Amino acid sequence: MGGNTEVDLDALRAVAEHVTQAAATIAEIHWPTLPADELPGSIVGAVPAPDLIAAKLADVIANMRGWAVAARMAADAFERADSRSADRFPGP
Repeated sequence: MGGNTEVDLDALRAVAEHVTQAAATIAEIHWPTLPADELPGSIVGAVPAPDLIAAKLADVIANMRGWAVAARMAADAFERADSRSADRFPGP
C-alpha cells in the first residue's frame, strides 16, 4: 500500500495566488440594491435578495481566501519537510 506522492509546490502556490486574486475581484463587485424607501407598499421593496446574495458572496470570498492561505501553508510545510528529510534518503 505504499507509494510516492508528489506535489508541484510552484503550481500549488500559483493556484493559491489565482484563487486569492479571484476572491479580490469578486469582493470588488458592487451588487445593485433595491431602493426600498422608494418602493413604499411594493412587495419587491421588502425582498432581501441583494442582502442575501451579498452575505453568501462574503462567505464564498472568505472560504476562497481561507483555502488559499491553507494551500500556501501546506506548500511551505511540504517544502520544510522535504528539506529536513532530504538527508535521510540517498539519491540515485
